[in-house]
Amino acid sequence: MITPATMVILTLLNLCLISTPAMSSSAKAPKPDLHAGGLQPSSIPNDAITDVVLPGFHLTGAHIETDHLCTVVSYRVVSDNEIKMKIKGTRTIDDTEDQCSIHIRTAGGIASTWIVVELTDTQQQEQTARQKKAAKAKADAFISRSGKTWHLKFADGSSETYTSTGMNQDSMPTFTSGTSKAVKIAVANDNSVIIIEPNCIRSGKLVGSIVKDGQSQGDCSPSGSWEATIVR
Repeated sequence: MITPATMVILTLLNLCLISTPAMSSSAKAPKPDLHAGGLQPSSIPNDAITDVVLPGFHLTGAHIETDHLCTVVSYRVVSDNEIKMKIKGTRTIDDTEDQCSIHIRTAGGIASTWIVVELTDTQQQEQTARQKKAAKAKADAFISRSGKTWHLKFADGSSETYTSTGMNQDSMPTFTSGTSKAVKIAVANDNSVIIIEPNCIRSGKLVGSIVKDGQSQGDCSPSGSWEATIVR
């Protein structure tokens, strides 16, 4: 015969059986933590395979992914606190970034770090040469946009002609007038024009080879509006 007391005990046991699986299923694996000193070494040579140790916490069951700057050839999860890897640098000369991202993925989540990929001496020399060439091409394009000769006509009827003398130490195209008056004239990518004279700045918009809306600011002589024609 089941007494009221027995019913209470059976009810409590049943509640325990129901609640126990729910509690265990809600437990989550801890997220990997890489705050344990960082990769050793922190940089690797390009085009070579290097042994790398990654210390951390909660690394059991880790899977590793990288970006295109390096490749994990192989890896082994030594313990919950350490992963040993063989990483190859696969950086190209055109890659301006030198940090390869490494992502550690476990059931608990994702943690990321990075390792520097050093170009070889030959690759570094070639990259430097390319960068210098690109910088020169950019400077030459800047000079070319500014033209060789500017014919300015001012609101008071006077005019001035400026002839290119090259580029100064500030990388600004320089010009001089027939009276040896020196100015800087630059044309931006959007064809905005700026003419810099002592205590004077003139600005406008180049359309084709003509400026029609020139304005003057500062102690300009002549002052006021101006127009210009550029000869390239």
